[in-house]
Amino acid sequence: MERRSKIVIIVVCIVASAGIFAYSQYLSATHLSISILESKVIQRNADNSLYNMTLQFQNPSLLPINVGQTDFVISINNENLGTGTLQPIVIPPMGKIASQAPFTADNTILDKYNKSDSVPNVKLTGTSKYGISIISVNVPFTYYPTEQEAREFIHGS
Repeated sequence: MERRSKIVIIVVCIVASAGIFAYSQYLSATHLSISILESKVIQRNADNSLYNMTLQFQNPSLLPINVGQTDFVISINNENLGTGTLQPIVIPPMGKIASQAPFTADNTILDKYNKSDSVPNVKLTGTSKYGISIISVNVPFTYYPTEQEAREFIHGS
């Protein structure tokens, strides 16, 4: 009976440790910071503009973060400009990583704001899939680019 009790205690400790690790990974993922380093128009046709964006992710935790495929939407003044997908990456502890993210923008919406000198409200939202131990967790995020980032994105420079 004593041996069985020890095995139960060991199993409970292992499960508790895995739970604490998974929760700390989840907290780290929710505190990840995102910024747009660069956005360039690489192809434009009558309806759409294809951008090559470089997004930077900064991991503030002491644990590496495994970010799975991330689908995102960019909107301007609450109008859906378009969507993009970021491929899986691993962000080192206390580190930064830049990743290319193609993005297709609707020219009708883009042209409406491209002619204006004022900077509209640009928002990047999405859901990242994080691999935490043996499970996958979807974590939504919202990023509001700085005025300079928004201006460069809209003008494609």
